[in-house]
Amino acid sequence: MFESLSDPVDVLSACVEGRLEPLRFRWRGRVIRVRKVTGRWHRREGQSQLQYFSIEDASGGSYELCHDPRGPKWILSRVWVERTG
Repeated sequence: MFESLSDPVDVLSACVEGRLEPLRFRWRGRVIRVRKVTGRWHRREGQSQLQYFSIEDASGGSYELCHDPRGPKWILSRVWVERTG
């Protein structure tokens, strides 16, 4: 299940063919490399347009990153967590 967060993260990104692409990010002391962007969408907040990225890492972990151009800043907004029990 997805756990909602609002954790600021440092993201290394590139502009590829005019589009912002996250490459890796640091969260809770770990560097997570983006293997694949599985989705992207925008949401307007006031005058700003937030960019969201659904991503997958090499081990199959799923994350949702949000880029807020007002900072500019990045937020880890959701992470997939396995629940056992």
